[in-house]
Amino acid sequence: MFGKINPNRRWLGWLMLVAGFFPAAAQSRAQEVRVTVIVILASDKNKEVDCQLKCLAQEIQKKEPKLRGFRLGDTTCKSVALDKKEAFKLVDKEEAIVTVRHGADKNNRVGLTVKPPRMGEIDYTTCCGKFLPIITRYQTKDKERLIIAVRVQPCKGDKKSEK
Repeated sequence: MFGKINPNRRWLGWLMLVAGFFPAAAQSRAQEVRVTVIVILASDKNKEVDCQLKCLAQEIQKKEPKLRGFRLGDTTCKSVALDKKEAFKLVDKEEAIVTVRHGADKNNRVGLTVKPPRMGEIDYTTCCGKFLPIITRYQTKDKERLIIAVRVQPCKGDKKSEK
């Protein structure tokens, strides 16, 4: 009934078995999104604005006119797997929790959930390569207001965003 196994079929079976593992590994890498979180500290005590933050400062001052000084803090980049929570250290012992809900869709948008310190979760969909600033309620001991900016990359078919 079973007879002899053709040697070519034996190799084909091994090849199919080994090939079955590689797409899963490639798929898991494709299911990760690179997330960047930047810490920005704003104050009403000084008027110094970091040159890289001038445009952002102008936009934030529309909502929070008392904030006049803006300086850059730490920047953290991590690859985040789909549906996994990843903690990003901010200032003091505070952290933001980021969850990637879905990778880049047909419109090149990524779904995120961000949990800033002392705030509820924020669900949003963002285009790749752009920062979303979030003005938190947290203040440092020096009375600086914590602002975080979140960006995702790389985007499908967009080589510029991978830099």
